[in-house]
Amino acid sequence: MALLASSLCAGAFEFDGIDLNSPYANVTREIAKKGYTYNHDRNCLQGNCQGVDIFVSINYLDVIKEGMLGQLIVEVPAGGDVKTMYNDVSVILNIIYHQIAKDEETVTYLVDNDGTKLILGEKNGYLILTYNTPFYSVKRSK
Repeated sequence: MALLASSLCAGAFEFDGIDLNSPYANVTREIAKKGYTYNHDRNCLQGNCQGVDIFVSINYLDVIKEGMLGQLIVEVPAGGDVKTMYNDVSVILNIIYHQIAKDEETVTYLVDNDGTKLILGEKNGYLILTYNTPFYSVKRSK
């Protein structure tokens, strides 16, 4: 919960003090400075944020503007009942942000006027926070 609180206090478009609306190279440089390393088994970065070991995936391919970050996915271990943590976090996010969509698996929030969205989900004992920047766009195959 401390990780989530620090992320919320820092700003919707920031993660661990890193501006997600920056060029992709800047984001990855800042993540590396914080000591995140590549985890081959999970095909993502692993690091410690606010005392919690987390996994971070970066999507810089599905973007409307080349060189920008499209999406950052953070997996936080629930450390117990993931459903309870998911429900607690969704209550907090419902107070702070404008909920724009909800289904059985996720809740989506509009977190900034620039179009930044935060999608809350859970899977395999992890709370999943997906930040979609204003540059995110799913590329469609022709």
